[in-house]
Amino acid sequence: MIRMLSNLIGRGERAALRALVLILPLMILVNVAGRALKAPIFWLDELAVLTMVWLAMLGLAVTLQTREAVAVTLLTDAVPEAARKLLRCAADLVVLGFAVALLVLCWLWFDPLALWRHGFDIEAFAGDSFNFVYQEPTATLGVPKFWFWLILPLVALTSSIHALANLLDSLRAPHPAPGTGPAAAAGSGE
Repeated sequence: MIRMLSNLIGRGERAALRALVLILPLMILVNVAGRALKAPIFWLDELAVLTMVWLAMLGLAVTLQTREAVAVTLLTDAVPEAARKLLRCAADLVVLGFAVALLVLCWLWFDPLALWRHGFDIEAFAGDSFNFVYQEPTATLGVPKFWFWLILPLVALTSSIHALANLLDSLRAPHPAPGTGPAAAAGSGE
C-alpha cells in the first residue's frame, strides 16, 4: 500500500520535473533575448531561480523514491548479505528520520494551527508569533515568498512516504540462504 502510494507520488513528481525542465530554459532564453534588446525582464530572473529550487527539491524526492542517489558502497560490498540488509535498513531509517525531521521543522516554521487560530489574519499571526513567513514578498514578483517555500513541506511529506516505502521494502527483502548470493557466486568461479 505504501509502495503503491510512493510510486503514484513519484509519477507526479517526475511529471512536475519534466514540466519545470522545459519551462526553465524558456524563461532563461526569453530573458537573454530581453537583455540583448535592452529590455530585461527582472522578475523572470527571480522566477528562474525559484524554479531551480523547485527542480532541486523535486529531484531530491524522486532520487529518494527510486534509490538512485550517489552512494559509496565500499562497506556494503565487503560484508555478507545479512549485514548488507542490516546496513540498507539502517540507511533507510536515517533517510526516514531526516525526512520526518524536515517535515516537523516545516510544521513549526509555517505553524498552520496558529495561523488558523488567528483566522488566517497574517498580521495578527505575525504580531503574536513574530513569525513573518507569510508576509515576506519576493523582490521583483511581489508575491509572498511562502507560496514558493511550500515546496519544502511538500517534499518533506513525499520524501517521508518514499523513505518509509524503501524501509519496508528493505525489511521485507528475503535473507539469502548461507553460501548463496553475489559473494558466494564470485568465490565459486561461476
